[in-house]
Amino acid sequence: MTRTKKLGARERQTFQHRLQELVARLSGGVAQLESEALRPGPELAAPASGTETHEADRAVRETEEQVARTLLASEEQILTEATGALERLRAGTFGTCERCDLAISRTRLDAVPYARVCARCAREGEVE
Repeated sequence: MTRTKKLGARERQTFQHRLQELVARLSGGVAQLESEALRPGPELAAPASGTETHEADRAVRETEEQVARTLLASEEQILTEATGALERLRAGTFGTCERCDLAISRTRLDAVPYARVCARCAREGEVE
């Protein structure tokens, strides 16, 4: 397999800008999700009105917390990947597959700007 053309300076700059915007956006989102997922909820066992809390209220709150935790984990993972991509840009390895050392296609980077592996290696990794 032959190597494809490496990204030029202008393309690297474009990806750097996109990744910086992604990191900035995700940083705020992660902070908000953390506060939502980790904030203490209203006391469901003993409401102020003296009435009993319905089990559905408790289930809804638990579901909301689980959704917030799941979103938080996903956002944190993407934030970590985007930050790593910025580091690879600085190191001069951005756009090179970490498995086969071939260039990652522009199409893949347009879709997943923090991609660490080419599409072929990503597919092979799913089979493993």
